Amino acid sequence: MWASLTIAMLFIYIVVTTIGLTRYSAKRVIQWLIASRLSYIVVIVTQIVITFRTVDTHLISSLITDGLSIVLGGLTELNYSNKQRNNLYSFNILMLITNVVALICITNINIK
Repeated sequence: MWASLTIAMLFIYIVVTTIGLTRYSAKRVIQWLIASRLSYIVVIVTQIVITFRTVDTHLISSLITDGLSIVLGGLTELNYSNKQRNNLYSFNILMLITNVVALICITNINIK
């Protein structure tokens, strides 16, 4: 259940962040930033719950996913702040995409 919630929230996060980073109005960017924050906070909480449940069988991968979910929050804030200053870097977006894909893959490994 927790893994499916995490994966669902990651897909919602992808949609919300994509919409937010493509907006031109500062007001719209901030609205989508709030939605992105809510989704990555839910991802962090669900990853911590998954870690408590799988720490005895998948210790290293559980800790890696916790770290990746915290990095997801940092990359989100970095990309939105760069967007508001009108200098959004493609490397930061690539790192964000890589982080989300890694979270999805490692979460699937943890639940098996």
